[in-house]
Amino acid sequence: MKFLDTLKHGVKNNADRGRKKVMKDERRLKSSRFNGRMAFSFLFWVVLLGVILLTFLSWSRTGFLNEKVNGYQDKAAAQIANLNEVGFANSPAGEDYSRQFIDTYINVPDDEKQREERFKALQSFLAEGLEVGQLENLSEFKGKRVLKSASLYDVKDVSEAAASYVYRIEYELFKIVEKKEQVEVKKKNKNGKVEVVKEEKTTRKDESLGKKQQMIVVRLGTDGNSFNVMEQPYYQALPNDTRLTAIADKTEQADKNTEIESELQQFATQFFTSYTTNSTDEMSYLMETPESLRELYEYKGLEGFVVYDGKKKGQYIVKTLVLLQEANTGLQSKHPFTLVVSKQNNKFYVHELKHTKGG
Repeated sequence: MKFLDTLKHGVKNNADRGRKKVMKDERRLKSSRFNGRMAFSFLFWVVLLGVILLTFLSWSRTGFLNEKVNGYQDKAAAQIANLNEVGFANSPAGEDYSRQFIDTYINVPDDEKQREERFKALQSFLAEGLEVGQLENLSEFKGKRVLKSASLYDVKDVSEAAASYVYRIEYELFKIVEKKEQVEVKKKNKNGKVEVVKEEKTTRKDESLGKKQQMIVVRLGTDGNSFNVMEQPYYQALPNDTRLTAIADKTEQADKNTEIESELQQFATQFFTSYTTNSTDEMSYLMETPESLRELYEYKGLEGFVVYDGKKKGQYIVKTLVLLQEANTGLQSKHPFTLVVSKQNNKFYVHELKHTKGG
């Protein structure tokens, strides 16, 4: 019996230990499954958020690049438009080249050798396919043409690669007059004696046919590195003389202030006297933006003095012609001025000075 009791007790203990081990393993398995699910979920959300972030960054970068590209394109378009207005063809280099061509083209010598040299020089200006013979025919011209002056008048038909240069020119035409005359020449005769004989001698003389003034248009093309004359230059008549209306005082006459005119005229006399005798630094006590005509002119008086009320209270607008005489000479000239003046601490002060009566 004792043996049986011991055996039962042992079996029971083994069963209890087995049940506890199974329960422990189950708890460990559940915990392991739980930790794996969490890791998977965490990894999934990290990847998802990463994809979303990368997509957003890619979209932002694309937008940024597009904005940059559009900006470059707009800038390039503006540069091209500007090039069309003031491009290489419309440049000091183009002006210099066109002037050299005009000097060569207009000046035509009467000497045949000099004409050959001019022909070669002129051909170097012309574009491929354009020959000097397509510009002129000098076979019947027994004289010369001399350029007196040439000044650039306009640049028109401007494109990226070409422009037309318009010059106002003056030139003089000459014809060659041959004159035969008898001259006395000393010669030895057959006997060795010197005697005076008459011989016929031909002399050439330039006779002016008068001066001409007109416009000449030269079409230049460029590849960005060099220029060429693209087609025959052509002439135009001088533009008609026109007369523009002089700048006038357009200030509203109702704003005239005659009450303070006498006081301001006295100040203007003092101011312009200082303007011609004081230094720029000294003028800073009288005006906001100091300037001076010291040692250049002498103040001689005022003409057409008018005072208006300014836009601000206590402000006055002075318009006048100032008689200024060049230093050490008797030459006087009249200079237009507009002053914007106000009174500060019982003294007038110039806030603005304009060299015009119209402004």
